[in-house]
Amino acid sequence: MKFGTGNKKSISLRPAHDRYVWFALVGALGVVAGCLSQKLPSLPGLSNPEPIQWIDVHVHPIGGRGATADYGSVVRAAISVMEESGIVRMVLMPPPQIPGSRAPFDFEEFFPALKSYGSRFAFLGGGGSLNPMIQEADRNHSVSDALRARFEKRAVEILQAGAAGFGEISPHHLSLVSDHPYYSVPADHPLLLALADITARHEAVIDFHFDLVAQDINAPGWLASPPNPTVFKNNLVGFERLLAHNRRAKIVWAHAGSDMFGHWTVSLSRKLLGQNANLYMSLRLAPGRAPQNHPLTAEGQVKPEWLMLLNEFPSRFVIGGDQMFVSPTVQQGPGTFFAQRAGPVRQRTRIFLAALPHNLARQIARDNATQIYRLKDQGGLP
Repeated sequence: MKFGTGNKKSISLRPAHDRYVWFALVGALGVVAGCLSQKLPSLPGLSNPEPIQWIDVHVHPIGGRGATADYGSVVRAAISVMEESGIVRMVLMPPPQIPGSRAPFDFEEFFPALKSYGSRFAFLGGGGSLNPMIQEADRNHSVSDALRARFEKRAVEILQAGAAGFGEISPHHLSLVSDHPYYSVPADHPLLLALADITARHEAVIDFHFDLVAQDINAPGWLASPPNPTVFKNNLVGFERLLAHNRRAKIVWAHAGSDMFGHWTVSLSRKLLGQNANLYMSLRLAPGRAPQNHPLTAEGQVKPEWLMLLNEFPSRFVIGGDQMFVSPTVQQGPGTFFAQRAGPVRQRTRIFLAALPHNLARQIARDNATQIYRLKDQGGLP
């Protein structure tokens, strides 16, 4: 998810489409207004009532910029939530940013605040550095030798600093509100192929935000306002090429179960997982724009087709809540707005895990993340 460019600027929905954008946010992002208006099932009585500890592999710290930046309070808030909800570890990462963002930030800004908490946190990097370089190369329609060298040098620096991989990396991202740019590059862009090779060499991971378009479609009304295009082009072929480029590159496709266009179906997931042993998916238990692709029924049970998929590929799913923790110094802006959905998404995650068979729940909640992100190599779990 891409954020706005400052602490002082508030969200303003495009006037011509504010109603459509609001529904899009409620559906695709699980915003609190939508979540709380729907009565969620309670945990008692589900098939796996024992609380399950879990790892969230997709978390954004939003601490502000410049002299008012405060990541200490952000990390303390995250620790408090972890204690209350049974989250044993979080993987923090910067959101994907673009060239020209005011004061872009990467892991260096929040990393010092993590040092007091040992193994409670891991981190990814590149959302504020590698992602803008990819966008820059695409805008220039070329990858110069100098840019490639700078890109590869930065990627290695991120890993040498202790990152488990790269994130949040996004070749295709929709614009939902003002100051929320649309951008799209081919998923098999040369710099993304280079990143896959680096990832493979270092046994790292790529956290991949990729709004799927499985077939050409006209922009729906709620996305009809610029900068979104009037026609969205199929981008699945490029994604499949990226996956095939280096089979040792682990790619974690973020936000499974809450896609925007309804193209990320269970059947497509089965096909891609079957063909690509290096593909993993992180589940975001927010009600999506395409509820038919959400794993949970309204009663809080796992849909049969999802349960079948999870049982077929039990080692390929993790939990990625897309939680955002915001400093009190950040008074306005997209971060403060999106952060409101974190509580309901945690509740849905607990409902989802409680509805799974215990062994499968344990694997998806914790064991897979430990293996995929090599968390034991980074100090073990508490």
